[in-house]
Amino acid sequence: MAYRRRLVPAVLAASTLAAAGLALLSSPLTASASTAAPVFTNLAAPSSLGNSDNAGEPSLGVNGTTGALMYQSYSSTYKININSTTGAATWSDVTPPTSAFNIDPILATDRVTGRTFAGGLAGECSALSYTDSDGGSWQQQGNACTGVVDHESIGSGPWHGAAPLGSTYSRAVYYCAQQGNDACATSSNGGLTFGAPSLINGACGSLHGHVKVAPNGTAYLPNAHCGGVAGGAKTVDNGSTWNSYTIPGSTEPADGFDPSVTVTPDNTVYEAWQQGNNHPYVARSTTSGASWDRVTDLSGTYSPAIVNSTFQATTSGDNGRVAVAYLGSTTPGNPFSNTWHGVWDLYVSTSYDGGVSWTTVKATADPVQRGWMCASGTTCNSGRNLLDFMDANTTKDGRVVVGYADGCINACAAANGTEAQSTDAYATVAYQSDGKNLFAANDGTVTSPSPSPSASASPSASPSASPSASPSASPTTSPSASPSPSPSASPTGGTDPDPATPNLTSGTAKSGTNAAAGGYVYYKISVPSGAAKLTLNLTGPSCSVISCNPDIDLLTKLGAKPTTASKDASSETGSNTENVTVTSPGAGYWYVGIYTYSGSAGKAFTIKATIG
Repeated sequence: MAYRRRLVPAVLAASTLAAAGLALLSSPLTASASTAAPVFTNLAAPSSLGNSDNAGEPSLGVNGTTGALMYQSYSSTYKININSTTGAATWSDVTPPTSAFNIDPILATDRVTGRTFAGGLAGECSALSYTDSDGGSWQQQGNACTGVVDHESIGSGPWHGAAPLGSTYSRAVYYCAQQGNDACATSSNGGLTFGAPSLINGACGSLHGHVKVAPNGTAYLPNAHCGGVAGGAKTVDNGSTWNSYTIPGSTEPADGFDPSVTVTPDNTVYEAWQQGNNHPYVARSTTSGASWDRVTDLSGTYSPAIVNSTFQATTSGDNGRVAVAYLGSTTPGNPFSNTWHGVWDLYVSTSYDGGVSWTTVKATADPVQRGWMCASGTTCNSGRNLLDFMDANTTKDGRVVVGYADGCINACAAANGTEAQSTDAYATVAYQSDGKNLFAANDGTVTSPSPSPSASASPSASPSASPSASPSASPTTSPSASPSPSPSASPTGGTDPDPATPNLTSGTAKSGTNAAAGGYVYYKISVPSGAAKLTLNLTGPSCSVISCNPDIDLLTKLGAKPTTASKDASSETGSNTENVTVTSPGAGYWYVGIYTYSGSAGKAFTIKATIG
């Protein structure tokens, strides 16, 4: 495991400003708590996994088709299946044999294709493999190299526009690293090999967060070190060039860790970071990072106020629905000094209205860490067990899930636990077991049986238990109560619930034109009770030998408009002839989405739905 020395530019003096539209305000927005209150269950890895208590800086991926969670820390890759009915988690070790050794772990899953990249740093390059079967088998990657040797990140998503000439994979794969300078390399063959690295231009440099790719193909690399403010880098030409952006109203902390970005289906970007005063902050951009608004201090969304934060990790679902996870403390002072003696807990702040209002819950029932965190890399003698970051994601059915290392288990987690006992790094996920969903179609359906609040005490009831022992297998629920969710109404064949969405007639083709890249065109069809099957056929513009322009996909969902992240069935190939068959479809309105994966807008297609 690499214990890194942070390379941080000089902190410049800056006022605490906030952006609203293009105007700067004299103070950040004061976030008001909304009425939704998610509840979290904490699921610890079984002690039989070899590195269960060696899980600093974990990465967490989600396969949007199978629902599997993929968790990477140290030299281990774990697959996690969570039963959405019972809330029980099954962990299995699926470490790729060719990537079992690394000095800096990283993992990312493309939730659309299900391809997971896992492994970590191996000097200037990386020891990485990928799997298309949730770890069932692995393909070793050619070493990804950027010419710099630290704090690597990998991610994949749509190409920006048409795929580059010679590409053999439908998605771009980016690999970034830093050592004073930041650089990123691009793979056009799914991660097998990478091209020459491109340096990040502009103000941003040094340690950065995880690279993320928007539906329109813009890739973002968040960074807290952009000349005294937070921001990051982006590419709009598939990695040929990367240029910095900055967030007005942000300030760079003297110590701390990475910011995080997430992007919703409408290409709105949300970035969360640790402000100069260590408060948790978040902002959004509807202009691909060119301007920022709703710069919000989240500290006051919980009582008592969260005055220190770090390890920001963001995730999102539908448009306007975003969550920010972070370690936070209500104890004032400098938490990166060994004279600080506070307690860290896991918090999750969620917005369902695009960042206008936020609600924050404590997602853990006992401390994640006691005492200071050392942010000085290889010079640290203590306070370094959690390493550099944690990760958050959205499950297949829209729940927030956070992958973190628990530094305070067993005796440490008891009421009389001490800082000296807070030396673990136990592989754990916080799983949303109740509360409002990040997918609007599932509002009111995110519920799992979970222990009563009285069961949310320390993982070990015995203060005398060895700190190195495995936590109890029993999940713990967050103490924050959840409101009673309102069940969503099911569509029926008798009443049209959405007159604005065009109807399809069984067996009759309808013509339309596609949306811009990353956009959708929707239809719906009423399916009666007892139907044997629903068949959907999409025919779009013809494709060349190399690629399709546009490349359109076919999605469907009962009772709600489908998205690439929330669907019941889909056909997402590299052609423009897509076919979907749903056997024994439920009665009601089935929504049909034509999604523009890449390319030009306004091209003709036909869609036909047939009820059998």
